[in-house]
Amino acid sequence: MGTTHIVIDRDPPTAATIQRAVDEMAGTGGGVVEVPAGTYRMENALRLRDGVRVVGEAGTVLEKAPSVASVIVDYLGYGHYELTVAEPEKFRVGMGVHVLDDKAFGFYTTVATIVGIDGERLFIDRMLNHDYAPADHARAVSAYSLVEMEGVSNAGIEGLTLDGNMDEETFTLNGCRGSGVFVLGSRSIEVCGVEVRNYRGDGIGFQQCVDVNVTACGVHHVTGQGLHPGSGTVRYVISGNHVHDNGGCGIFYCLRTTHSRCDRNTIERNGLDGISIGERDSDHLIEGNVIRENGGAGVLFREPMRRSGDRVRLRRNEIAANGKGEGRAEIDIAAGLREVWVESNAIRPESRPVICVGGPVEEVYVVGNTVDGREQRAEDVVGDSGGVRFESPVGFAEVGPEAAPKDGARHLGVGEI
Repeated sequence: MGTTHIVIDRDPPTAATIQRAVDEMAGTGGGVVEVPAGTYRMENALRLRDGVRVVGEAGTVLEKAPSVASVIVDYLGYGHYELTVAEPEKFRVGMGVHVLDDKAFGFYTTVATIVGIDGERLFIDRMLNHDYAPADHARAVSAYSLVEMEGVSNAGIEGLTLDGNMDEETFTLNGCRGSGVFVLGSRSIEVCGVEVRNYRGDGIGFQQCVDVNVTACGVHHVTGQGLHPGSGTVRYVISGNHVHDNGGCGIFYCLRTTHSRCDRNTIERNGLDGISIGERDSDHLIEGNVIRENGGAGVLFREPMRRSGDRVRLRRNEIAANGKGEGRAEIDIAAGLREVWVESNAIRPESRPVICVGGPVEEVYVVGNTVDGREQRAEDVVGDSGGVRFESPVGFAEVGPEAAPKDGARHLGVGEI
């Protein structure tokens, strides 16, 4: 990032003032935008640009405006930049808008900014990702992230509080298209010392990225996942965060995320699993975390379609009193897993088994853990334990960000990292 600073001192500063400062800073080659304390009502995401870091004073709050919505009256086509709505008077130029229908899910919905209004027609700055039909209840909703980084590099935020205004907001944004902080297709991103609260959706999500660091953040009372690394993200760090009292999982590794380090986080009282690891989520180091009192498992390795959370090292964590809801065990390992090393964890079950293995596995190593202060025993592993070994592996693969190969992001169209 550049070394230029802009300190916002216009009276009174607004959300639009912050966005203009970000755009101005990007035009000079990058630098730091400092935002004074205050509550800023957001009608769209703050969109970061290459090389720009936004730093808030203590008490800097970006708060979501309540959403408005209208049905869509015409069939809309993929690739267009226009939608027609029954109630255009609800919308304004510059407002964020989410376009969807009952057949569009995940990345097939569209999030954009309104750049023009002509009668019933709203013009947007991003093309529609899908066809949307009135017969399928097509609709436009002013739902968006609070901070968005799409297709940027060397950018970040620090010291901001992001408030989803849950008491007034009614719409939940899906985690593939937004979250309190949403990063998509970006490189070298820092999210540090940020609080995300009261958001209808995920807290912090990053998809299709390389080199994301989320550190010293607090994520709580969001309806979805606390943290959502997903969709092929490579070489990232989640460290020193407090993730608690969210509706979904504390940390949800989504699809084909690889080579991360998750350490020194406190993950507690989330509605589902503390940490959930799934399809093709491999080469992760999960170390030194406190994972307690979550509704699901402390750590869940989800059942794969073909390959799941292989080559994962779970080391020196405190895992305690999970399974407050439907969780089967403190550590739940589904059938089909291989190369998982559960090592030197302090496990304190309350009402669930220590480790449950849901079917045949290969090369799962359970070594040196303690259970309520005593050494682990073979009977602490329940279920199909035939593929579980109770000695340290020989030649276990190096995992974590440092182990990522140079071509580890080719699936994202990145030649070398």
